[in-house]
Order: sequence, then C-alpha cells, then structure tokens
Amino acid sequence: MFDGDRREWLLERSRSGEAEIVYPMAVDQPLLNYMMMRSGCSIANLARELPQERRTGCCVTSPHFDTREHLLYDRGNRLTYFHYIGLSSSLFARLCSAENIDVPYRDIFLHYRYLHEPEKRPVFTDFPRPHQPPVPSLMKRMLAKLGI
Repeated sequence: MFDGDRREWLLERSRSGEAEIVYPMAVDQPLLNYMMMRSGCSIANLARELPQERRTGCCVTSPHFDTREHLLYDRGNRLTYFHYIGLSSSLFARLCSAENIDVPYRDIFLHYRYLHEPEKRPVFTDFPRPHQPPVPSLMKRMLAKLGI
C-alpha cells in the first residue's frame, strides 16, 4: 500500500513534527490513521457508510455476539470487522504459548490465528482461567482494609 517513496515521505513529515498528534499510548491504530489521512488514501467509517440495518458492533467487550461457523453476528448481521480494543497483545501471546486463559471470543481468535497452521494450535484440556483476577467481594475488601 505504501511504496518506498511514500514511506520515506511519511517519515519526513512525521520527523518534522506532524507525528506529535499521534496518541502515544496506543501503538498501531493512531499511526495507521495518520498514514492513511496524510497520504490522501480513500477511507470510510463503516459505522456511517453502511445502512442502519446492516451496522453491527465491533468490540470484543460486547458479550452479545452470536458465533456461527467461526463468524460473529450481531442481531443476525455478520460483523464487518472485529476489534480487540482494550485487551493487551500480551494476553494473546500468552494464549498462543498454551497458557489456558480465557479472553472474550477466544475460540474465534484461535481459529483464525491458526487457520493455516492448525497443528500448532494449543490444545487445552481443562477450564480456562480468567485473564483478569476476580474482583474481591465488598465484604472481603472491607475486611482487608480493616486488616482483618
């Protein structure tokens, strides 16, 4: 998508100070957004471009999606894309290293991650552990605060 000349031009522009607008706490997406906008590439916001009846959610934090044949659906509409926003890539690295942790839509991720190398997909035989420790009950937090 970006040939050598275009990449060099983008690097020069970013070195001149333009890249200061890129949000430093996120890694890929702000940089990709900057590159697309600065290059004058045609882009679209699917949430605004698609007709209302075809719009879907896209965030991993939405627990209501239906799974059918390794695809996700929102109110009967197939998701256009799926965003793992808010989940660290280290979780997926741990999962791919056969650490049996539960992340939302884990089977979908593993299916596509190992689509062309199914023999490398980790095999889990027990129940996964949550990727975030459970929040202690209010009573446990109060007792801990009191030192009991």
